[in-house]
Amino acid sequence: MKKLNKIIYNKLILQAEEAKDKGMTKLASNIFNSIGPIPEDDSELIEYNQAQLEKDIELDLWKIATNFLKYHDLKSVDAEKLNESIQILAEEFNKELKSCLKIKDKAIGPFEKKLPGE
Repeated sequence: MKKLNKIIYNKLILQAEEAKDKGMTKLASNIFNSIGPIPEDDSELIEYNQAQLEKDIELDLWKIATNFLKYHDLKSVDAEKLNESIQILAEEFNKELKSCLKIKDKAIGPFEKKLPGE
């Protein structure tokens, strides 16, 4: 599993602590609970491509959807229809985060497998 690099990990820790100091406890708690206990070791060489990112987003959206099902105590669900909605949400989520973080739409992540000649 890909972890956050040390730089962004430490920046998020500082922002969470600042949010906590400002009384923004929900933001602080969300950051602390999301980033994991330790950053990635610089010596770790992990490939993480767009397909894996998309799969992780969809999996996490499925987890959110199951929480929604539990909350509403539903007795049945059309899994295919739910999956279609999750795929749409995943694509929109990806686009929105790229826009928010100012990442070019066709940008290749630094952990993509290198192609010959790169």
